[in-house]
Amino acid sequence: MAYTDSLLQLQLPVADSLLKHFKYVKNEKYEDNGYYIRRELETSGLGQRIFLQAYVTDNFKTVVRSFYYGSRTLEHGTIELDADGVTNSFTGHCHVFNEEGNHEITTLDNDQAVNLLKFVANYANVPIKVVLKGNKNYTYTLPDKDKAALTETLRLQILMEDIKKLEAQHRQASLQVEKYKKRLEK
Repeated sequence: MAYTDSLLQLQLPVADSLLKHFKYVKNEKYEDNGYYIRRELETSGLGQRIFLQAYVTDNFKTVVRSFYYGSRTLEHGTIELDADGVTNSFTGHCHVFNEEGNHEITTLDNDQAVNLLKFVANYANVPIKVVLKGNKNYTYTLPDKDKAALTETLRLQILMEDIKKLEAQHRQASLQVEKYKKRLEK
């Protein structure tokens, strides 16, 4: 129990310093869970930008969304990343809507999202080519500031998972201690 307690005491300040760069978003009317998102990756004011966005929900799920805006519809369900000759593809669900142009949002859930973030973190120091694949393809290079924000989101996800596990281990150890105390009292 002392081990998990001391690890928690080390992890919590790291989480606090990391969370300073994130915004917590939750619409009480429509959402049961909120999420933590890097301020640079919020969608407000970015309606005509093509980019990747990542966030971690307060129930520890990771989501990556690809936003596309253009004159043609791609219907991209696959996001392919290429860096230093290494290529990886990630598959999600695409939602298309037309409002002042063609907008698409492709969503990757937990495993696919985490794997995409790991790829970005591993190749953050080299150019990463992003190919949005669908009926048509669109290619762009991931900006350095987006790579940094996506890498920090992965760090937050890992840290939140670690803290969750440590808290569960701490609770379990506390229950065991109480169980043994009751046995000793008999």
